[in-house]
Amino acid sequence: MKKTVIATLVAGGVAVGVALAAPVDTAVASPEGKARSEVVLSASPAAVSASELPCLPTSIAVTLTNTGAEPVFADAILEADRPLVLSDTVFSTYLPASNPDQPVAKSFGVQVPRGTKPGTYDITVTSGKQKDVVPVTVRPVPPREPGANLAYGEQAIASSTHGNFTLCGAVDGDRDQSHWDTLTGWNDATSGVFPDWYGVEWPTAQTIDRIELWTKTPAATNGIRDFDLQVRDGESWRTIAQVIGNAQEHIVTTFPAERTDAVRVLVHLGGSNYSRLIEFEVYGPQ
Repeated sequence: MKKTVIATLVAGGVAVGVALAAPVDTAVASPEGKARSEVVLSASPAAVSASELPCLPTSIAVTLTNTGAEPVFADAILEADRPLVLSDTVFSTYLPASNPDQPVAKSFGVQVPRGTKPGTYDITVTSGKQKDVVPVTVRPVPPREPGANLAYGEQAIASSTHGNFTLCGAVDGDRDQSHWDTLTGWNDATSGVFPDWYGVEWPTAQTIDRIELWTKTPAATNGIRDFDLQVRDGESWRTIAQVIGNAQEHIVTTFPAERTDAVRVLVHLGGSNYSRLIEFEVYGPQ
């Protein structure tokens, strides 16, 4: 774009207006005419559903794409309607200039606190002057059917969790061994140090009489071997069953019914110096 500049010259004592054409940039552009820093924001999916089960959080992905000719640093800011809780609220990243464009994405967990009223809540994502809104529909937790796994999606607890895993990895309903270390499972973070423990707690007491554990295969070398099953009794833990020398992938333990708000497996020995679980399941009387 050009603008006209009026210059005043003095010629023979007379002021003369002369029009000069001067180039003025309205945008910094590349030789191809492409703006140097054009960051495009997107959030997906367009809408999500969630419940207040603490170990079944939902998530959204925020993507930033540099469509310009120069590399840039870009930010996206997230804000959720209360009482939703986000795993993070800032996405800062370096965006290279490349052809084709290379989008950079980050996943954000969305937690629904206990007692959240069912309804629709918004997550607003902004980057510069761009804005995207993802509605989150919070649905009530359906009542558990008789015989249902009482640990599914409930609050997991552990002595430690290896960085390759998530705390909720053994109460997500996924027993698939091929998903180990990629989509599911739990591994403690203290190699060669025992005991380790993993369990689940509830907001109200539950009646239980069976625990089913799925450990890493081959169980004889990678699974949990010696362990106690314990229920929380006030401020302490009480052992209700013991297993020594386990070599099975799937361990089913039954016991007289107990009323408790938390249960755990206390591992005294595990294969390859770690405690490893694929899934931790708890059941009540049929």
